[in-house]
Amino acid sequence: MTADSKVTDGRSISLFKKHQNKITLGIIFGAIGAVLIGGFLLSGGTAPNSNIGSVFNPLPVYKSGLGAINGNVAGPLGLPAVGATVVATEQGGSAKSANAFISIDGKYVFSNLPPGKYIVMVAFPDGVNKVINPVSVDPGSVQTINFKY
Repeated sequence: MTADSKVTDGRSISLFKKHQNKITLGIIFGAIGAVLIGGFLLSGGTAPNSNIGSVFNPLPVYKSGLGAINGNVAGPLGLPAVGATVVATEQGGSAKSANAFISIDGKYVFSNLPPGKYIVMVAFPDGVNKVINPVSVDPGSVQTINFKY
């Protein structure tokens, strides 16, 4: 008999087999916690209702003649798609692009964009991409684009 087993009614039962369900649940909850913490860190660690603009509280219109694109990104279950990346690329000769990470409440924002037409793409962590083309940004405007998985 080894140190990790005990005798019950003449049968030897391994401690692992006895506590297999508890060990499995511990591993599952640990993995879920790691994913949630990793998503929070990838989002920049921002708290909900951060002052980054949203559908409900748009960015201010700038007097400088620049515009903005903002919105929300929802994952497969309708929850914020933390860890997704949004890219806005200007069409035309300049081909400037900007990246934004999704905050913990699903928001993203591109501010101070020069007027023009943009391609906006979201890349979800599992490799699925969604594209909106074209998005027109006018001087002093805020375009709101929401993405769903």
